[in-house]
Amino acid sequence: MKYQDYYEILGVDKKANADEIKKAYRKLAKKYHPDLHPDDKEASKKFAKINEAYEVLSDENKRKQYDMFGQSGNFSQGQNFDPSQYGFSDIFSNFGAGNGSYTYTSSTGGSSGFSDFFETLFGGGRASSRSSSTNFGGFGSSFKNGFSKNKKSKIKAKVNISLDEAMSGVSRTLKIKDKETNSIKEININVPSGMTSGKKLKIDGSKYNLNADIYVTVEIEEDSTYRLDGLDIIKKERISPWDAYFGEKITVDSPNGKFKINIPEKIEAGNKIRIKGKGYKDLKGKIGDLYIEILIDNPKNLSEDQIDLYKKLKEIN
Repeated sequence: MKYQDYYEILGVDKKANADEIKKAYRKLAKKYHPDLHPDDKEASKKFAKINEAYEVLSDENKRKQYDMFGQSGNFSQGQNFDPSQYGFSDIFSNFGAGNGSYTYTSSTGGSSGFSDFFETLFGGGRASSRSSSTNFGGFGSSFKNGFSKNKKSKIKAKVNISLDEAMSGVSRTLKIKDKETNSIKEININVPSGMTSGKKLKIDGSKYNLNADIYVTVEIEEDSTYRLDGLDIIKKERISPWDAYFGEKITVDSPNGKFKINIPEKIEAGNKIRIKGKGYKDLKGKIGDLYIEILIDNPKNLSEDQIDLYKKLKEIN
């Protein structure tokens, strides 16, 4: 659809007052009146445009509505635009949408004689021109606050990743249902390293022909070995009863590499050993600590001598 610059058609400034608009209209109407050009189709078209421009600019409400729309798109005379991108998606049942052609039939059963642009904005021809409201010719509440592009809907999704994936970053493909077409879209997302549980990624759905923004909540899963506590990584480490009692130097694995630690004497199950600055690094560069949580693991396969020692310890206690 082509935008009609009514100010340019009448040859007046956008700040022109009512008298200036009327004066310009009368001058042009006299010049291009069909009675003076009975066989000139171009003059007839020009006269129709002049009347249409005056119909809008001489009406305070219509002019205000028209100005709001013009400002929303910064249009120029004759510029093509898609009406559906400016809140007109509900009116296409009344127009021949789909092929770029729009045919209007007024509520009284005849054509208003104005352009498709006029009918799309105001919808009722001359009959409704002086009773127009902020609903733009009856198109409803979508115009109560002026012209705006169709609002995007919000689609929520969730992705679960491991701690290792969170630390290194990971790519995933999600399946999202498009409610408008009832089809399934495959959305590719990149989870950057440093994401924390509960944080959201915003994906522009227009890349996937969706009129929506997709908000993906990232959740970091716990496993049997590691868990996150804020930015601190908790690593469970199993040791033997005698190492727990006498103490020992051991090497532990972690997402940040291997570390040698000293197990102090008589350590108890559930105690933690801190390794500073070896925890999780978030998006802002903050780093937590690594904590080794001690689990005392009773041996399953004991020799006869070991069993005898356990029995003696039990008898002593």
